[in-house]
Amino acid sequence: MQIFIPELRLKNGDAVDYSFESQLSDILDDSSAGGSLKLLVSASCSGDQVLIKGVLEVTAKFDCSRCLEPFNHTFKTDFSEAFTVTGENTENDNRDTLAEKAANKLTISGDYLYLDEYIRQLIILTEDYNPVCKPDCKGLCPNCGADLNKAPCDCSSNNNQIDVRLLKLKELSPGS
Repeated sequence: MQIFIPELRLKNGDAVDYSFESQLSDILDDSSAGGSLKLLVSASCSGDQVLIKGVLEVTAKFDCSRCLEPFNHTFKTDFSEAFTVTGENTENDNRDTLAEKAANKLTISGDYLYLDEYIRQLIILTEDYNPVCKPDCKGLCPNCGADLNKAPCDCSSNNNQIDVRLLKLKELSPGS
């Protein structure tokens, strides 16, 4: 995913729209479960500033944090960023180095703005910390580990078991 800066400069501040589609494994090296991303970017150049804004949509396979079942999850995020074009020499820099400079320093060296690292960081910041397969997921039983979405477990009928560490509390009466 790259934007050619001389093309933007020819537009005299007018926005140029870009559309990218990619596999998630192309951006996130550790993503073996698959997934895809769609990126819509509007870019414009004003002096030594390149302004981008757009929408990122990611579809990936996650494990539910409550019941541990795999499910497909889609999330979207809007973004807007300003990059500064520098006159640094880029002859010795490869694409990955230039992408890291763009993402971490918000600078562009050379004729291309490489968005791969910026998008990778955006995905990491946007994805859910504890994804759930559905809002009313009941999760797993803490005693026997049964999936409570499929059926209630027998542990709920055996609530008479008292933790030995709390037996002394049973001796206390509520009025004393």
